[in-house]
Amino acid sequence: MSIKKAIELVGIYYGKALTLEYVHKKVAWALYQVWKIADKEKENETN
Repeated sequence: MSIKKAIELVGIYYGKALTLEYVHKKVAWALYQVWKIADKEKENETN
């Protein structure tokens, strides 16, 4: 996943978090959602 795509997804999930009353830490929740997606992807790049 590119950083550009990750940032885009964080914005989308943050917007979703704003609508969820049970989510108290909106940014953390959005980052976690994107992390789960990125973690599942197989990256071909070597760090």
